[in-house]
Amino acid sequence: MRSLGLALTALLLAAGCATTPQSVLSGVGSVVSIHESQQTSTEAAVLGSVGGAIAGGLLGSTIGGGSGQTIATVLGSVGGSMAGSAIANRAGAETVWDITVRFDDGIDRTIRVRERPTVRPGDRVNVSNGVVTRL
Repeated sequence: MRSLGLALTALLLAAGCATTPQSVLSGVGSVVSIHESQQTSTEAAVLGSVGGAIAGGLLGSTIGGGSGQTIATVLGSVGGSMAGSAIANRAGAETVWDITVRFDDGIDRTIRVRERPTVRPGDRVNVSNGVVTRL
């Protein structure tokens, strides 16, 4: 039972790391830069974290007895949670591109796209509902 409680605690800590979604942008401007990066899935990280915490807690609970067993269970849950999250992040990563556009109002905004962009820095573009197209 103690292992399950520790695993649930690790789940709650991992769930607090969520990010807010990108706002929808629209307008006309020029591409300033394009950067490729890897984006990980929050759901995969949470599932990996929970699975790792449970496995680590169960493994830790088999070590020692009394307070030593409790400490091993806690350390196993925390370590398993971290390892599971890291493994899930690598497995669930996808390539994304951040296109920075200087809109005609003079403000730079970044639009994240999941498909390789067909525009290049310097191109005049129209942005509509997060889709960037060359003018």
